[in-house]
Amino acid sequence: MGENDKGDWVEYKDLNELAHDLELTAIEIEDAHRDTDDYVRAWRLAQVRRDQQRGQQEVADAMGVSQPRVSAIEQGDLSRVSLSTLRAYVEALGGRLRIVVDFDDQRYRLI
Repeated sequence: MGENDKGDWVEYKDLNELAHDLELTAIEIEDAHRDTDDYVRAWRLAQVRRDQQRGQQEVADAMGVSQPRVSAIEQGDLSRVSLSTLRAYVEALGGRLRIVVDFDDQRYRLI
């Protein structure tokens, strides 16, 4: 639901209707999807940390970064985080980072 110019609530059938009303470009919609995906992935990483009953400062110390940097990662800053920082975060939680590239019928593991 959203508001129209008169302040009345408008019910949308799907996000395409909303995007049309907001006059969003395809690039803006793609960026919004990417940001949402980053946020969800970061939330999952933060949930792993919480499940381990570890604080952000503890993870930051293990990574050699500041607590605000860990917070930024967990707030969805994944598309702008360096590979080495993401690897350090995952390893601080006891995991192993993997990167896989897909090309139609081919798949390559980079890390």
